[in-house]
Amino acid sequence: MRNVPLTRTASGPTGPRRRSLLALAGSVGAAGVGALLTGCTDGAGDGADSDGRASADERVRNEAARGSLTLLAHYDATIAAHPALANRLRPLRSEVARHAEAFGSPPPSASASPSATHEGSGPRRTVEVPRDVRKALTALATAERRTADARTTALATASPELARLLASVAASGAAHAYLLAESRT
Repeated sequence: MRNVPLTRTASGPTGPRRRSLLALAGSVGAAGVGALLTGCTDGAGDGADSDGRASADERVRNEAARGSLTLLAHYDATIAAHPALANRLRPLRSEVARHAEAFGSPPPSASASPSATHEGSGPRRTVEVPRDVRKALTALATAERRTADARTTALATASPELARLLASVAASGAAHAYLLAESRT
């Protein structure tokens, strides 16, 4: 058996070898990543910047929690005014309660009491519910849509983690609005 070299050495190298290209690409890539990372910040305002982001996120999170509690008040008032809708609305209401918890609100009670209060959130405002069932469902769908729109708007100022939560809950709210609008017919 004869050993055959893997590279041609008789005619000499015709260009850069694979190893040297990989080494060059690795060093350029590392330098590029390093430049990108150092280009993002000068290191002087790290604490203030992260504190500012945290306080902005806290404001967005608190506003989203208040929106969920207001939406819960709408569900509770609608269920109290139209007990026949309770079985249809309870699953949506329980999701809204979980959304409030996800934004840091204390767990709301499962009762349908429109005048209930929550610690730290102040008293819920009284919600006017139309006497007509269809109009009541329309009003609830409008409240869901308005809350989902507010969460979608808040995406621009939220951190990536909070933005994912806001987007998920906004999508859920949009689905609730659709289901409520469809249940009117």
